[in-house]
Amino acid sequence: MTLILAVALTCLLGWLAVGKWAGRGWIAGLSLGFAAGAGLISLEMFLYSLVRLPWSLGALLFPWIPLFYARVRERPRLERPAWPNWVECAALAAMAAAPAAWLAYERVMPLNTRNWDAWAVWLFKGKAFYLDGGVAGFLSRVGEFTAEPSYPLLVPLWAAFLYGLEGAPADHLAKFLSPCYFFALLGAFYWLARRFSSRPVALVFTAMLANLQMVNIVAFELAGYADTAFSVYLLVGAGCLYAWLREAQTADLALAALFASLAAWTKNEGLLFVAGVAGVAVWRLLARRVRDWRPWTVLLVPPVLTVVPWMAVRRFYGVPASGLIEAAGWKWANLGPAVESIITQAARPGTYNLAFWLLVASLLAA
Repeated sequence: MTLILAVALTCLLGWLAVGKWAGRGWIAGLSLGFAAGAGLISLEMFLYSLVRLPWSLGALLFPWIPLFYARVRERPRLERPAWPNWVECAALAAMAAAPAAWLAYERVMPLNTRNWDAWAVWLFKGKAFYLDGGVAGFLSRVGEFTAEPSYPLLVPLWAAFLYGLEGAPADHLAKFLSPCYFFALLGAFYWLARRFSSRPVALVFTAMLANLQMVNIVAFELAGYADTAFSVYLLVGAGCLYAWLREAQTADLALAALFASLAAWTKNEGLLFVAGVAGVAVWRLLARRVRDWRPWTVLLVPPVLTVVPWMAVRRFYGVPASGLIEAAGWKWANLGPAVESIITQAARPGTYNLAFWLLVASLLAA
């Protein structure tokens, strides 16, 4: 029941934030709502902690009351989809195969060396935040930690939100974090595919995504791993940027900026992504000599609210980091090994190899 409550609240708050931009489809409402809600709740908890406000459920929900009232007054309605044909039924059945096979494994998900990143970098932090009632204790002793203390806090803070609803640091709840993002990933992928193709095509390709081996390993085997969440934010950010470039709808630009910013709030690698999205958007706005303040506002406000606070806190507390973005600034020495690692993975036969070569082929074909 705690998980159902947590997911319902997360989807509701996320829908309040992005529902007007995402349209009236219930799949978009749930998938984009969950992804946006988890990011915004974690950001809210982070800001509360900085000003020493409690993480009680009432305190977290109170700022959302005006937005909830405004949305209810609009009397929003969700569209009812038509019944699926036989091709769509087959795609839905294939899509259900992956979670049916993997959810049972989630119940006995082991703690081993392969899970080290997921637990040490993400979920142990969530336990500490819940027990401390904030992030102040972590920041005051951040120099003592070696498990990526500079990584953003979206995943551990939403885990702390789960623990808060349960009233205890319950591992069985935290293990559902990645599967929840897995379903959000499928819904977001379908929503984007459906915008530019027929429903059967969108469902078939979503079923293909659902049955990718590595997607299932990260979502169900590596409990609490942030890459599932990160993938959702990359997907929606890039997809909405493409939609905006194609259709010039301000709502798509707003979604691209928000989800790209949440990618940076999930992992440090997201900083490069949000910079890329902003760079492409600024180039297009300047090329078209757009003087309307609204596109510029929806592009700039999300990164300011999501990226800047954590970067400022990192610098203030001297949080040690590893990667391209250090506490003191850009570290060029790490660029070479990063590029070499990507090229090595792309050239080596293995789990990712087909995806890399298909990406090259699609770029050439387009």
